[in-house]
Amino acid sequence: MTALTRRRSDNDQETWHVYFGDVHIGSIGLRAGVPTGADQWGWRVGFYPGIEPGTQRSGSAATFDEARVAFEGAWRQLEPTLTEDNYEAWRLSRDFHAWKYRMWDEGCRMPTQNQSGWSKCFCGEPIPVAYDAHIRSVHRGIGA
Repeated sequence: MTALTRRRSDNDQETWHVYFGDVHIGSIGLRAGVPTGADQWGWRVGFYPGIEPGTQRSGSAATFDEARVAFEGAWRQLEPTLTEDNYEAWRLSRDFHAWKYRMWDEGCRMPTQNQSGWSKCFCGEPIPVAYDAHIRSVHRGIGA
């Protein structure tokens, strides 16, 4: 079984992004704006696209360790219900968004911005409006 890993977020608060392999499945972090007597840590398990809204789980805890234990418990309940298709939907979205932002950064037009329905990718290949296959075959993992 793939182990869960944590990576520190680059936001101003103490937040940890939790990954299952290369898929960002949730986070654990300090809650903003809560009274000092309330649970200071929050956690969230779930990712979209990949799982349906409402399937996510979240909660709060007094300490990071308590939040981590609750997170892991919720993940143990959710993970057996998932298939590779769930993870792949998230990966495809991650790669599409990274590709799109790179297109914009490079000053490339999207095919939908041209009357012909074609454009040129930043890699030099001509791409049609149906560019998903191009992203999957040429730019797989661009968002990783």
